[in-house]
Amino acid sequence: MKTIASVVVLAVVVLAVPAAASAAPINVTCNGGACSTDWYKTNVTVAFAWDPTGVTGTSGCDTATLGSDSANWPRSCTVTYSNTSSSTLSVVIKRDATPPAVAGAAFDRGPDAGGWYNHPVGFAFAGTDATAGIAGCTTGSYGGPDTGSVSFSGTCTDQAGNVSGAGSYNHPVGFTASGSDNLSGVASCNSGTFDGGGSVSASCADNAGNSASAGAPINYDSSAPSVDGVGPDRDPDSNGWYNHPVTVTYRGSDGGSGVGSCTSTTYNGPDTTDATITGGCTDHAGNHADGSAFHLKYDSTPPTVKDVAVTSNDKYVSLTWNASPDTTALSVTRAPGTSGTDPSVVFTGPGARYDDRTVTNHVKYTYSITATDQAGNKATETVTVTPAAPLYSPAQGAVVHAPPMLAWQPISGVAYYNVQLFYVGRSAGMRWTGLESPRPESVQVGGRKVLSAWPLKAHYRLKKSWKFAKKPRKLVPGHYTWVVFPGYGKRSAHKYGPLIGHSDFVIAKR
Repeated sequence: MKTIASVVVLAVVVLAVPAAASAAPINVTCNGGACSTDWYKTNVTVAFAWDPTGVTGTSGCDTATLGSDSANWPRSCTVTYSNTSSSTLSVVIKRDATPPAVAGAAFDRGPDAGGWYNHPVGFAFAGTDATAGIAGCTTGSYGGPDTGSVSFSGTCTDQAGNVSGAGSYNHPVGFTASGSDNLSGVASCNSGTFDGGGSVSASCADNAGNSASAGAPINYDSSAPSVDGVGPDRDPDSNGWYNHPVTVTYRGSDGGSGVGSCTSTTYNGPDTTDATITGGCTDHAGNHADGSAFHLKYDSTPPTVKDVAVTSNDKYVSLTWNASPDTTALSVTRAPGTSGTDPSVVFTGPGARYDDRTVTNHVKYTYSITATDQAGNKATETVTVTPAAPLYSPAQGAVVHAPPMLAWQPISGVAYYNVQLFYVGRSAGMRWTGLESPRPESVQVGGRKVLSAWPLKAHYRLKKSWKFAKKPRKLVPGHYTWVVFPGYGKRSAHKYGPLIGHSDFVIAKR
């Protein structure tokens, strides 16, 4: 007779570190400890860590969990640095948590005579394993005592160390009986097919009409398990979306041989609005049942923020950017903030521009532009700027008693500057138009132009008197405004850049 046993399966982890990565500042852990090159028999969570200094990007470095049997589950983390170099660390995980299955047992030779053995006979069990493979099964030899019926039990072990339990048949199994008689001799023994129930019995009759019977228990389970449910190991990250690996596990029950294993799958991409996970459960007799498919939305790719530009002026900062179409929320954070050194959110989208008129001159500000997609992925770009009045001397609106030194912020790469002075008179009102013109002569303001000069440095000392447009001019009391343009190349080319700035001052009465 054969006794069925069940099998257990293992999982394995193989650590493969490229030579070039041996000195890289990247570490990897499996379930919080060192990664093993042996098989794992439980879920395995692989986590990478690295020194963030100078890092500009990473690839494949997300924490992930292997929740199903696999003989080769590779993970590889690549870190890129600001000097364009990169480091890579790789591991290969082997997991087998499913016991092997015992396929049966066989004797190493046939009976000696009349279906009987009269000297020791060897036997060996055999099994199957889908992942790690069979490492070995029970073997033995029977050499007595004499008996008309003897049974053996055995198990199989896979390469991961999983051991089978008591096996079960899942489809009809044939049997035959044999016997002996010391007087009239055996006339016949019956045979048949077992397809359910708790045991099988057989009988033999001798030539004198005497009969005897014997029975043996058989584990039999031909019914598939029931799949009771399927679900993820955690809730979605944002708005029903997952943005990093999630493990989906099926659950089942079986009233016969019991549930041997259920599918557990870790999904880590690609990005999709409908990832379909399929699976089911298998009992110890090898019967399998599929469950309903599980659907999820997955997006691990953050949006992008590009073309960030910043300009500043007197107590003024302007930011512009381009965010990718998958952006659903956008914010700008400033440090120092509006109420002290702590950062403040100064803008929330949508939009592609923010003008900040709450800054203080000569204070360094850091602006962080953060784009968020519907899955909760974020991308941040940061810029710094120190606002200041481009025309700083004399201070805007200052009252002076002598010809002032006009001074402004220098511009890199210019050949000269064009300074224009306008006399407004005693009226405080004026109108500015055309200040972005590339030709300074076309600037039109309220008031009368009384000076146009081309200094080589970023300053110009006014005088008490001078000539302009072939007429003598004097610095008389009243309200003056002035503007500055950068000049490039030869003056005769009239090549000017955008307006550097404008300001005003008042000459007091003597």
